[in-house]
Amino acid sequence: MTNPAPAITLDTLDITDTRLYVEHGYPWGAWDLLRKEAPVYWYQRPGFEPFWAITKHEDIGFISRSPDLFSNTQMLRLADTESLRIGQRARVRNANRYGGSPDDPPDFIFMDPPEHREHRSAVSRHFTPRTMRSLEAHFEELAENYVSRFADSIVERAQKDQSSGVVDVVHELAAKLPVAAICEMAGIPEEDWDQIFHWTETLIGAGDPEFRRPGESQEQAMRRSNGEWRQYNESLVEQRRQTGLGKDILSTLMQAEIGGQKLTPKEISAYFTLLVAAGNETTRNSTTGGVKALLDHPEQLEHLTDNPEHVPAAVEEILRWTSVVIQFQRTAMEDVELRGRTIRKGESVVLWYPSANRDEDVFEDPYRFDIERDPNDHFAFGGFGEHFCLGAHLARWEMRAILHALLPLLPQLELASQPELVSGSLHVGGIKRMMVRLATGTHEQ
Repeated sequence: MTNPAPAITLDTLDITDTRLYVEHGYPWGAWDLLRKEAPVYWYQRPGFEPFWAITKHEDIGFISRSPDLFSNTQMLRLADTESLRIGQRARVRNANRYGGSPDDPPDFIFMDPPEHREHRSAVSRHFTPRTMRSLEAHFEELAENYVSRFADSIVERAQKDQSSGVVDVVHELAAKLPVAAICEMAGIPEEDWDQIFHWTETLIGAGDPEFRRPGESQEQAMRRSNGEWRQYNESLVEQRRQTGLGKDILSTLMQAEIGGQKLTPKEISAYFTLLVAAGNETTRNSTTGGVKALLDHPEQLEHLTDNPEHVPAAVEEILRWTSVVIQFQRTAMEDVELRGRTIRKGESVVLWYPSANRDEDVFEDPYRFDIERDPNDHFAFGGFGEHFCLGAHLARWEMRAILHALLPLLPQLELASQPELVSGSLHVGGIKRMMVRLATGTHEQ
């Protein structure tokens, strides 16, 4: 007999070791304990600057809606001390390349209001519900085409080898529509879409050795990908200048004025990078996780297949269930009392969104996957407030389109293995691969 694993305590829990995420998944037990015993917890572990871990839905909402008390300008995402040093060196290089100071905000997310609001509004019209409704039929057409190709690939491989004919959901399906949508909106030529996905995958997952070339360090991989992307980005800008501006997002950025001033080349590059990367990484991981959730809960899948009108609600539950964005960080601008603890001016707070999305005070039976959950006030797009995800409507419309197209196929599939997670990422819960195959008894004769 094996000894049971020791129970975790506040002193022994670990919510920052990315190796544990890869080996065991999200630290749900640790977050449960923190919500119950220490929802505002001073977290000190080797390799990280100390911070307040915020795990309750109510508190994350309060902090998110209080940019006057909690600023984005100092720290945005929790990272280990080595990654912070890598980031600081990148800021110095960018300052040397473009001018300005290393302390300048890398992109508009590192801004507080009113500057953040002014920069955000530059492209917000591209992401409104009205714009998404105008693209809905096109998204549905793209989704149908991608699912059709995916289904053909599954059948073809099953006919070749019924025992091991597997297909990767991530690269052969989930990434397709998000990449196509944001690239079309940005005016990126279709022949470059695969390369765009490769760049964003490397930029987000540079902590994973798989996304590096032989002998490369994490920093070298990031510098290489950033350099390649920057050159490509600059070539697109130059092309727009020569051929004329259009109605795409890049053209909008090139025409935008903030406070009567055009955006600088550095600001255009950073803004565009953020939109393209965020536009596909989060949605494709939510889609992949959603496929797994439905395959893991066949009764919910059957109910959804019989009632496709529930797709919008199912998408909301998938967003809550997968909680792809793990955390964001803020800095206290003054002393703040929260649940009897004093957060001192200058101290960091880290908002753990998956924990908020399992908060028993907000979600009845939070560890039940329920495609008809109502209400479903999840924080998959942040805790509302100033920094609520700009692309939330885009993500929802994409996921609805792909799920509608997938419904006839999903009951015929099964997981061939557990998903392989991106290592070294504490910000986005990335899935590198998730292999599926035709379920037993569904192979084409």
